This record gives sequence, structure tokens and C-alpha cells, in this order.
Amino acid sequence: MAPIQTMPMPQPQLFGRPRITTGRECRNNPPLSPGPDEVLVNLKFSGLCHSALHQWRGNHVTRKEHRVDGHEGTGIVVAAGNEVKDINIGDHVGIQCINRTCGVCDADKQSDYVSCPHARMTGYSVDGTFREYCISQACHVVRLPKQIPLDVVAPIICVGTTCFRAVQESGAQPDSLLAVAGPPGGLTTLTCQYAKARGCRVLVISTGDYSDHLYKQKLGAEYYIDYNSPADMVAEVQGMIGDGPDAAIIIEGSGALLKGALQYVQPRGTVVVVGLPPGTPIGIDISKLVSRMAQVKVVPYGGTREQIEKAILVFTEERFYQPCHDFALDELPRILHSMQNDIPKGTYPEAPLRYGSQLLGEAVIKIPNAETIPEPQVVANLPSSRPTFNQTTYNIGTFLAYRFEELGIRDYFAVPGDTNFFLLDNLLKNPNLRMVTCCNELNAGYAADGYARVSPARIAVVVVPYIVGSLSVLNPVSGACSQNIRLIILSGCPTTSLVKSDKFLHHAPSAKNKDQALRAFEGVTAASVRLESAETASDVLDDTIGECLDSNMPVYIEIPNDLGSAACAQPSPLSRKVNSKSQPRVLEEAVESIKSIWNSSQRPVLLLGSLAGLSLPRRQIERLADKLGCAVLCQPDGRCIDESHPQYCGQFWAGMTNPEGEQIVMRSDLWLVLGGNWSDLHVMMSSNKQEGYRMISVDNDWVELPDGKHIKPVKIDALVAQLIMSGMKPKTDSIPRPKPLLGCLPPEETETSETPLTLKSAISGIQGLIKEHDTLLCDAGESWLIANHILLPPEANCQLQFPYCSIGWALPAGFGSQLARTQGRSIILIGDGGFQMTAQEVSTMIRHRANAIIFLFNNLGYKIETAMHDGPYNYLANWDYVQLANSFSSKPHAPSHNPYASKEDEGLEDSPPMFAMKIKTIGDLKQALDRVDAESDKLAFLELCIQPDDITDDLRRLGKIIADQSAEGSENSQSPGTEEAND
Repeated sequence: MAPIQTMPMPQPQLFGRPRITTGRECRNNPPLSPGPDEVLVNLKFSGLCHSALHQWRGNHVTRKEHRVDGHEGTGIVVAAGNEVKDINIGDHVGIQCINRTCGVCDADKQSDYVSCPHARMTGYSVDGTFREYCISQACHVVRLPKQIPLDVVAPIICVGTTCFRAVQESGAQPDSLLAVAGPPGGLTTLTCQYAKARGCRVLVISTGDYSDHLYKQKLGAEYYIDYNSPADMVAEVQGMIGDGPDAAIIIEGSGALLKGALQYVQPRGTVVVVGLPPGTPIGIDISKLVSRMAQVKVVPYGGTREQIEKAILVFTEERFYQPCHDFALDELPRILHSMQNDIPKGTYPEAPLRYGSQLLGEAVIKIPNAETIPEPQVVANLPSSRPTFNQTTYNIGTFLAYRFEELGIRDYFAVPGDTNFFLLDNLLKNPNLRMVTCCNELNAGYAADGYARVSPARIAVVVVPYIVGSLSVLNPVSGACSQNIRLIILSGCPTTSLVKSDKFLHHAPSAKNKDQALRAFEGVTAASVRLESAETASDVLDDTIGECLDSNMPVYIEIPNDLGSAACAQPSPLSRKVNSKSQPRVLEEAVESIKSIWNSSQRPVLLLGSLAGLSLPRRQIERLADKLGCAVLCQPDGRCIDESHPQYCGQFWAGMTNPEGEQIVMRSDLWLVLGGNWSDLHVMMSSNKQEGYRMISVDNDWVELPDGKHIKPVKIDALVAQLIMSGMKPKTDSIPRPKPLLGCLPPEETETSETPLTLKSAISGIQGLIKEHDTLLCDAGESWLIANHILLPPEANCQLQFPYCSIGWALPAGFGSQLARTQGRSIILIGDGGFQMTAQEVSTMIRHRANAIIFLFNNLGYKIETAMHDGPYNYLANWDYVQLANSFSSKPHAPSHNPYASKEDEGLEDSPPMFAMKIKTIGDLKQALDRVDAESDKLAFLELCIQPDDITDDLRRLGKIIADQSAEGSENSQSPGTEEAND
């Protein structure tokens, strides 16, 4: 494994206090590699436990020098030893205090891991969680459901579990009265909620201006007492509730709180102590304690893996309120000062740091990635490197071969024909480009669409024959137009003289319609041109490519047969010819306008659309989100932010999914929309114009303000870069607590290997399979809705052809996506109806050894159509899909049938790099998923046999909405004949 790099950073002075160590200070870190029973975790967040204060002050004498602190880490498994069985790469996990034990001593056998003589503790004897990576023995790693945000769950690993165990140790039963005494903040609120979850009545003894409302109104406590108010706490408690509580929990309190609890708790009652500060005088009269037969218990911090997972389960199922505060790692020293409550006046005036001890159980440290450093602004549209392909003289074909390499393109898709042979011959002269021939032009266009979405170059090329090929690829190009996908369509055509003649040419619909394709593409491209001469060709090509880059739109170029090999000028750097910069004054006007509107808002949100993901680096989007501090939501086709980001609140698809996220948006007073798309499907047939009064819309080259004013030209990438550096104020009020739970629920515990496969179990399996850097490609229909329930790991993305909805798109698009990826796999979700439209491209995937994963949902028909309007046209012939997939690579009937084949290609038929499986049960699914991981270099074709009536609730809603709208439209457009018949 490659060495893990961290960013060294000088440690700030902490006013004479001992320091706390983070991964940013560790220079020359050795490479991290897990042992056979260990896992390596890429940490995203770390909670802040009270023990961090003790470490900071040097109270923990067992802590080794130069160890990184922290033990409430959450992140994603990136490597696992060969003995690890219950944790997989890509799983969400937590790193707790117990890092490793011997496994053989008596203490270990009794799950008393802290007493193990060989125990290693995270942040004490081994490096902790205030760094990017951490290693732990797998048996002590906490398994986290993926639907829980990683920042929210981090404090539960230690602080929350401690509160959970305290309630258990109190022995309080449902309907009994439990007193919870402690300072305001996370510890007390969590303990109160765990007590309520157990069915207890709760008395809270705390302090704070709003604590009475918080504990009684929001958390459901029955009684509240401010411990700073009454002179006699015991009398106050007994006067309020009579005989006193059945048990009491003292959290991080003073000796006075403990002494009082021992007096007001009922005889034979239990007092549980959590984290009493060292050296605290108590002054208990032992004789009175004995006479009341009271029991005192002490609960240590944290717990075992099982206890932590149980605490998290209760936390999740009961939807606890938790005001989680996310801070940068650099702020950690100041946070500790704030928690200690000894900041000199005026030293740290920032409001977010004035929390004091309230931050216990609420503060979460965001762990930066090593590469998360400010990036220089780069104009993404322009090539960044000089091609290695060079010719002494260039023709039009080799000119284009140079340009494609310059743009960062590695592959181009083609369907050969008599009008593009010479063009293809010249493109093949560049060894740095790979020609990928597809089964037909429709699939080639879809494959190019998928390639352009995930390729670093964000652009793709398709070469097709004259008119018959052009009109076939028109459908994919129309879909690309709807989502601002950059495609260059090269079509061959007859020679210049033939095109100008009055002859009726083959492939043309008539003698007068030789321009049929040119005209057809005008409505779905930024430019539709035909080269007229070799002298002007290079300028026309560069101008057209520039239009593609600047507009984020497809372009169409026809190249006559006699010009494909015609000599032309040597290419100069394309960056000199493409000008996509914003005008400084216009850009400044846009930034100032947005800043002014934003700073005057109260509860703004950031909405991300598909264009944002295509035009902006993900890191830049996340830096903007960090800057704004508000809730972030994505349109279904705009999932372009790390979904473990602390501000991410899910998708915004009104009326369809994530109702909590929808409420966040609808309650906000300002929407900052980056690259949004407002089709009828995005807004479910209603109009978004009524929301214009609170929308700032940022598109590829313009901005629209809430008052309707347009500012242009303003490039989206330049604008976002300036907004990050602007004076926009952070606005956090739109982020709810608790945040929406995202992703699918775990499978039912009653499932066995013989349980028939269900849609829910299939979704859960896909959720467990998807890993960092993977791409989920979802075909039109229920696959969209399945994607709504899958939480994406970091750097993974989800692609939908939304709103164009061309059924069958996902299969070839997934192939193109797989070729474009530098890491990760394409995971294709497609129904049986969509698959039957583009099935041939499986053979191309096998031929090019694409290791994509195909999930074919065989539910015996077009279920999205059935949900809208049933009829005999929604049902189709059932294929033997597994046998079909296996037949796509068979031995030829003659040797040496392909003189251009490599030795690797010749052996393809004997051992095709793919496998296909039919999945009917839970056992089949598990076996298939295990094989997908074990044979990760192969194409995996998995047929999921789903019962026809097993559909998502989302699909039922979608079908009803569209059916109702269609019926309404039908009633409003009755023909005269229909009216007469009704009469």
C-alpha cells in the first residue's frame, strides 16, 4: 500500500497548557498497512470526548509521546486483512477507544477488554482519530449503518454509549422516575433521551437560559430544575416529586450534585456517576448512605463493540435530537479552550467557540483529506497538457487525432461505414487514442454520453456514417443536450462534389435532402457544420470544438470523404483559440449581488443540479458548502457532493423522496441553485416559477436573481471560485437536528438463505456493494427510485438520464463510464424492458474487458409504465438473460477471422472475462455479491428475479402523479367527436 501522506502543520501555542496531537503535526508518517486481523479506515470525522481535555492537560499518564489523539472516529474501510470476515472494504465504521486486545486472557473472554494486560487504546498507546487514517483490530471496529451521517454518529461511539450504559446501570424500569443531573449540552441531552427511550419518566437537573424549554418541551422530560437556583436542592426535588426519583445519574458534575443525589434518591435507589472530575471532594456521610441502603455505581467511558452498536441502534430508531457542531481540525485547540471555560476575555471572539462544556457530545471534528488544500483556479474547459502525438504534416483526420488527445480524450466510439473509412484510418494513427467500435450508433452515442459524464476530460467523441448513422445517434445526442453533456459527433459524408451535385446519394432520404442530418442536429447542438474545404477546415474545427467546450453542449461535424485525408495547417494550442473567461466587471457584479442577497437571508439552502457536477470539481463544491454553512441538497441527477458531508441533507425531489429534505427546502427563505434543471419531472408537473422570488439560479454562463434580473456572461466555475473567497456569511439555521436518515434500511433479521429475493433485499445488497469511486448508472424507470435509497460513498457518483428518459440508456452508458474511469467500477441498474433495447452492447463490454457490474431487474415488463397506465403494451417476452449474456462471446467458425486481433483478443472466446448469474433467493444474492468482489476484474451480469408486484412506494407515487396529470390533460382536450358522443 502506498504511504499515507498528511499535511504537517505547526502547533499553535495553547497558553501554557500541554498540547493535543493531531495527524497534521506528524511528519514522515510511516506507511499504514493493516495486519491480518485489522482494518485500515479513512477517517472523515471524530467526536470530541471529555477525555480529550484530560489528554490535553496531561492527566492521562499512560499516553505515549507523539501519539495522535482522539477515539471517536468515523470513516470508511479502505483495506482489510485476510482474516477479517465481517467487515468489507467500503463499509462505514467507527473507531472506538479499545483498539486491540489479546483475545485469550480471562478479561477478554468476559468482554472486559479494558482489563486485558495487552490492550492497546486508541489515542493513548496507538495513534488516534484526529488524522486521516487509522488502523484497528477488526473485532473492535464498530459497524455503522450507511444511512446514518458519519458526523452525527461520531459522538455516540464514546459519549453516547457512556450515556446509554449509565441508563442501563441505573436499573430504571419503564414508568420509573430517573433524575439526570449535569451541565447543559450533549451529555445531558443524550442521557435524557436514552432514558425516555427506555420508557422512564425523567427529571433533569441542569442549567442554562433555554434548558427548561429544551428538556421539557423538546425532549419530553417531566420535570426540570435549574441547579443554580434553589438554595436547597434536596428540598426542591422532594417538594416537586415527593419521595424522590428511583435512580439518579450524575454526569460530569460537581461533588455537590452527587451529594445531593444520594440524599434525594429513594431508599435502595441507585446513583450512577459518569466522569466526576478527578480530586472532586464529595463529603458524604457514609453512615447515612448505609442507612438509606443507596447504591453508587461508576460507569467508565465507552463500551464494547456490541454495546456501542446497540446505543447507535437506539439513537437511530428513536431519532434523537442532537445539535451536532462541526469544526475544522485546525480549530481543535480553541475548542478545548472553550470547553475548559478559561478563555481570556477577548482572545477568541468567535461566537461558535463560546459553547464551553456544552460541546461534550456535540462537537465533531471534520478530518481533512491530505489533498484538501486550496487549489488554483483552473478553467476546466481548456486542455492542460500537450499531446505526444506529432506529425510532420497534418491532414484533417490527424489534426482531429491531435486535438482529441489534447482535450484529454483516451477513447472514441465508432460505427464504421463507407463514408468514414478514411477518417477512421487517420484517427487510428494516434497510438494514444483507442477506437471502440459499438454494435450500433444508438449504443455508441449512449456510451459516449456515459464516458463524458465521468471522464476527467468531461467530453467524448462519436464517429458515425452519413445520415443513417447520424439520425440513429440523434437520440443519444438529444439526451446529452438535455443535461449539458459535451459530445463531438463526427459524421462521414460523400465527397464534396457529390454533396453539391443533384445526384440521389445512398443513405440520403432524397436527392434534395442531403442536409437532412445537418438540419436535424441544429436543434440539439451548439453547432452543426459541414467542412467545405481543406483551407478552412482547421479553423472551422477549432471554432466548433470551442463552442462545445464553452457551451457545455454537443456539436455535430460532417466531414466529406475527400477531406478526411486532405492536408491542413498544423494545430496550434487550443487554449489560444478558446476564450471562456468571464468579464471581470460582470463577474464582480454577480458576486456582489449574490453576497448581498445571501447575507440578508435567514435560512438559506444550497441546491445542486446536474450541471454543477459536470462543470465543477467536487472539492470546489464542498469548499463552497463549507463556506456557506447551510443545508445542502441535490436534485436527483445532481448528486455531486460527498454524502457524508456534515451539511448534506439528501435529495430534493418534491413529492417523491426524502420528505424531511423537502421540508428543509420549502421552509428556507433563499435557494442558491447551482446548475439546476427544472423539468416537469424535477418539479413533478408543477411550475417552479412561483418559487422564483427566493431563487438565485446559476447556470453555465448566467445568473438570475430573485427579482428576475439576469447577469451574463458569467462562467459558473469562475463565479464559484470567487464566491468561496467572498464575504458571504455562514448560515447554519437551515440544518435540522436530527438530520434526515438517508440510504436503505438493513435487511430483515428473519431473512434466511432460502428467503425469496425482494426488491428491498436487492437494494440493501447494492448498498453494501458500492464503494468509493464507483459510478451508479440508473436507467429510466424504477432504477431512478432505487437510487434514491442508496447512499453514495465518498468520490462515488450517480448518473441518471434525467429528464430525457430514453429507456435502455444505462447499459451502453455504463460501458462508456467504465472505459472513462481511472478507478472504481460502473454499477448499472436496468430493467428487463430497457435491457432488451440495448442488449447487444454486452458483447462489446466483454470484448473490451470492461469490468462493470450489471444488475438486471427482471420484473416481467415495463413497471414504470404499468404504474402510470396499464395495458397490454407494457408486457414483453421473457428472455433467458443469463444464457444470452453467456452467448455474447463464442468461438468463431473460422480461424484468423480478424487479422487485427491481438493475442489477448484471440484467447477471449476460450475464457471470456465475465460471469452471469440468476438470483432468486437471498442466498443466491449473497453468493453473487461475494463473487463480484472476488472476481473484480470481470464483467458481472446479475439477473435479479423480482416479483412483478414488488415495486417501491416511490414508483407508486410517481405513477399516480403522472397518471393524474395525464388524465387531467385528456379531459381538457376532448375532441369534438368525443363531445358529440357524450351528448
